[in-house]
Amino acid sequence: MKNYYEALKKTDPRQIALLKAGSDEEKKAVDQFKDFYRVFSLEKIRGNVRTLYREDAYFRDGFREAMGIDAIEKYFVSSTEAFWECTFDIQDVAVHEGNYYFRWIMTLVPKRNKDEHIQAVGMSHVRFDERGKIVFHQDYWDTGMIYERIPILGPIMTWIRQRV
Repeated sequence: MKNYYEALKKTDPRQIALLKAGSDEEKKAVDQFKDFYRVFSLEKIRGNVRTLYREDAYFRDGFREAMGIDAIEKYFVSSTEAFWECTFDIQDVAVHEGNYYFRWIMTLVPKRNKDEHIQAVGMSHVRFDERGKIVFHQDYWDTGMIYERIPILGPIMTWIRQRV
């Protein structure tokens, strides 16, 4: 959590120059985010991650924390090895004082079962720099639904959920 709080502080909209609300750059940055995640694929990652994220960007989700574009790209690329397809249907975007909240529904088709479609509702908290590049990205979603599908670990996770 230390890195998370440091990244929040480092990218605080009151401390650094971020996108101007209502600007063409803001619209472009939001559209690029939506397009990048619409179909989350190896090709899209390799072709666009460095355009979307700044060199020193921070990323965190329920599985991993990555600092810097090299670590983010490596994590994203490695995550594609687990699924046939991953899409994000971005439902809406809210903006508050330099913070962007993208509410989405993710659909995953895991490699171990092409007939299974896993859906998760989530949200991304994003901050863009003044050029429209992501400097901070935190995803919130229920990663337990993935863990529940892992042999041996899955029944344990289900058992825990039923008792909490």
